[in-house]
Amino acid sequence: MERKDICSIGDVLRQAIEQNNMSGRLAEIEAAAAWPSIVGQHIASMTLRPYVKNGAMTIRVPDSGLRQELTMNRSALIREFNRIVGQEVITSLRFTS
Repeated sequence: MERKDICSIGDVLRQAIEQNNMSGRLAEIEAAAAWPSIVGQHIASMTLRPYVKNGAMTIRVPDSGLRQELTMNRSALIREFNRIVGQEVITSLRFTS
């Protein structure tokens, strides 16, 4: 087998991501990973890791007071997630017990 073009691994990965329509899902994962940097380590330690599906992020928050506080700041949190990712990935936030 003869090589035709030499490509970097990064180029090959980018091409594979684009061909398999995985860029949206990767952006959702990046947004979920940003949770501790957005709310801080203390609040992040009081919640379970966020889960994102089709733009809707769900975060389990056992403490009712904290859940209420996060709910009141929902719009600002969504803006911050999307700012960090660089595109509108998160469309809604849901806090559950």
